[in-house]
Amino acid sequence: MPLDNQTPDVDPIRIETDIHGILTLRLAGKLTGTVLRDAAERMVTAGRGTRINGVLIETTQTSIAYEIADLVNAIELIMDELSPRRCAHVSHGERTRPYMVMESTARAFAVKLQPFACETEARAWLLQR
Repeated sequence: MPLDNQTPDVDPIRIETDIHGILTLRLAGKLTGTVLRDAAERMVTAGRGTRINGVLIETTQTSIAYEIADLVNAIELIMDELSPRRCAHVSHGERTRPYMVMESTARAFAVKLQPFACETEARAWLLQR
């Protein structure tokens, strides 16, 4: 019997919380404006009613297929609704332009945003007082 059944795509958005108040967004695959909007809305829903000390956004397994305005809108929603103290972006080193956009958007909400190549270092930075 041939294996011709299609399996559904894996959800490109995963959201995790931990006991330290860090809300983690893990993205995979092609990042479109729709994916960014959905991710931001799901993060806000996950963080509602909880004290969020930091946000970690992990995009190491992604490719860019969005407009800069889509990224700005997603970051604005997250920063405005969750009000984290800090935000860490874990990605590979080829994301200078998106990081600069994220940083300037977060700064408007008085949120420190820092890029990292290592999630362990990002979490340690988020937990600093």
